[in-house]
Amino acid sequence: MEKLLWVFQRILDSNGGKMNGKVIISLAVAAVVVVVGFIAFRLLMVEMVVNLSRGAH
Repeated sequence: MEKLLWVFQRILDSNGGKMNGKVIISLAVAAVVVVVGFIAFRLLMVEMVVNLSRGAH
């Protein structure tokens, strides 16, 4: 979390304290990619566990 705040502060400093539309969109896209990746990972793990448990019985 601290690293994220540091990156956010660096972005604000590089733009003189103002956030333009491109920065907001790029942060939103990065957040969506992380969330979608996490959900995909969880779904794959659940699928693997279900397949393993089916094979054991």
